[in-house]
Amino acid sequence: MLDTSDNIIQKQREIFFAKTANERFLIGVETIVFGRIIVENSIKQSKTNISELELKIAVFKRYYKNVFSKDELDKIISSLIYYYKQGK
Repeated sequence: MLDTSDNIIQKQREIFFAKTANERFLIGVETIVFGRIIVENSIKQSKTNISELELKIAVFKRYYKNVFSKDELDKIISSLIYYYKQGK
């Protein structure tokens, strides 16, 4: 859905590209972090007692379930579990 007029989009671009490369990078990072927070909170709302590891897996699945096959997802998740448990 695009409900922003062309002249406003152009103004947003002008403001954004007037910033330094470092400022634009930080805006991108903040946007990614904010998106992850939204995804995590969405998962936590439906699974109130979710563990840290289960949350990491659920976020991974939400992001990549349409990118990897089920077998690939299972292998990656097994690796995540192994890596997570080794660090604890």
